[in-house]
Amino acid sequence: MWQRRKFPRLRREYRLRYEVVDSQALAQHPLSSFAVNISGGGICFEAASALPKGSVLTLEIEAPDFGAPIVALARVVWCRPRGAHHEVGAEFWWIGWRDASVQAALADFVTRHTVGKETAA
Repeated sequence: MWQRRKFPRLRREYRLRYEVVDSQALAQHPLSSFAVNISGGGICFEAASALPKGSVLTLEIEAPDFGAPIVALARVVWCRPRGAHHEVGAEFWWIGWRDASVQAALADFVTRHTVGKETAA
């Protein structure tokens, strides 16, 4: 099946914490969740409540496949109800921690693990 995506998706259940970046103040208590899938360009994750399209998020993704958590700034592209939760699609704006190679490393990791396999949308 042909996909329009720039980056392939890898279905992994990574634990993550997220906060909505508010122009008035940052939240004092990040929310915990799980990733549904991840790519070099963004992430899909579960949220307890709806997040408005365009919201800017800080993310800390605990990925055992890497030596340290992935830290990212992302923008909510879509949000839809799914059972008792919401699925959120967010596009990475910045990823890594003072290391521009982290996004490329993530994209390469996903590609290596999805080549020849059907990926989740």
